[in-house]
Amino acid sequence: MNKQVQTAKGAGSRHYRMSELVDAAGVSRDMIKYYLRARLLPKPRKPRRNLSLYTEEHLLLIRLILRIQQQTSLSLPEISKAFRAANYDPTTIEIELLSDKYNAGRRDLIIPFEAETGTGVSLSFPQEFIQELASNGLLKDTRPLSDGQVEIAGLLWAARNEGVPLSFFQEAQEKLQALADLEVKALIAIQRPELNYDAVVKSVTNTDRIINRWIVSEKTGLARDMFQRIIENSEKALSTIHQAIYLPSKVFRTRFRIDAELASLSNTISANPGDLRSSLNASRACLLLAEFEQAVNFADAALGIRPDYDLAIACKSLAYAMDNRLDEALLYARRLEASDCRHTVAMEARLLTLLMQAAKLGGMSDTTELLKDAVELFRDPTPSPPQDEFDCLEACLLQARANTIFPDAIDSGPEAIKGLERMLERLQNHSYAELDLPIEGTRVVYQVYANYYMGQLLETEGNSADARNCFEQVIQLDPSSNFGEMAYLKLA
Repeated sequence: MNKQVQTAKGAGSRHYRMSELVDAAGVSRDMIKYYLRARLLPKPRKPRRNLSLYTEEHLLLIRLILRIQQQTSLSLPEISKAFRAANYDPTTIEIELLSDKYNAGRRDLIIPFEAETGTGVSLSFPQEFIQELASNGLLKDTRPLSDGQVEIAGLLWAARNEGVPLSFFQEAQEKLQALADLEVKALIAIQRPELNYDAVVKSVTNTDRIINRWIVSEKTGLARDMFQRIIENSEKALSTIHQAIYLPSKVFRTRFRIDAELASLSNTISANPGDLRSSLNASRACLLLAEFEQAVNFADAALGIRPDYDLAIACKSLAYAMDNRLDEALLYARRLEASDCRHTVAMEARLLTLLMQAAKLGGMSDTTELLKDAVELFRDPTPSPPQDEFDCLEACLLQARANTIFPDAIDSGPEAIKGLERMLERLQNHSYAELDLPIEGTRVVYQVYANYYMGQLLETEGNSADARNCFEQVIQLDPSSNFGEMAYLKLA
């Protein structure tokens, strides 16, 4: 409740002369005199013939008059009538204003009357839409529509024009039934032994309005908090986007003979220049190993065989994006978007460029649409069915990234964790050749990624013990890498 109203009863000891009331209320002397003549204010106390004293109650009532004029369509005579009915009690008037009483008509009565149905109001939206609402359970009857049903249909039509799917209202309707049951039980339980039927109807309706205002306020607050978390997580994702990319250390490269293995791959591809699959897998291996220039070279070799090959274009776009070369990455990402390629690597390339664009524009432009597009790619990427083991492993990592970068928007952490667990089991129980990967280093890199992402997801779920085990695995595999350093910080 408004703080100034809460203190009204205890603040009545202060008195104002007319000039003081004018200054405190911010309205003119003539306006206050008009309020007095129109019986919007109680008469002042007159200790002497030419002295009128006003109280804190007068000040609060003036402020309530201004609020009611701003928030409702009541005329001053109607406000005067309402104030007299409330005996000029600011607390009562404030409660009625909060309960939306001054905006409510007969149709808001919670206890139904026959007169409230069958008004036959004409519609300003398509009849096909009314039928669709009825078939989806959002309208009980279609002919004739009551005023309330017309209002519901109009709101749903407006919501559809704003892009809200009817499925949202269907799901919400199921939850509202339980809420309505709870409210009716509470309203019936209130004892009103001295009231007649009409007074009971009025009392129940006023209580219902207060409950409705509370529901709206509470829901808005919860939604605002959720949006704030999503925004904060999005900003965090933008500011740390390249921390999600694993950069193997020199020790790791030496331990797994990365340079020698990549040189051997290059020689094999040079000896078989028409082998599209080998060129593509070599490019993907280089992406995992943060060898971005070589990834581009291998992708170019694949494009030399098939100039419009989407997967090779995706590898090239992703290599440029991971190397923080946004302009080059965008050139190829736009080609992927135009062809609507749904391969996992293509989705990753488009995603990374969207986030990089948003990061670049942050603080200078509205990044909402870019972030929305990125979230939509994550939420329902619908990639092409995996064609090989490489695809299966990448699809699993894509889902994990979805929940680490946008946890509130995606909200499928448990599912992502299970996917990573299956991925790790397969990586540990099979050799790189059995997994059809080009070199051993790629198998270990996938283990690093899977453990690190799973540690983050488990941490979010509150499972700190298992999260620690995952971060310890990252340190054992490559302690000197960027992932190893971040794992150390997590354990510390």
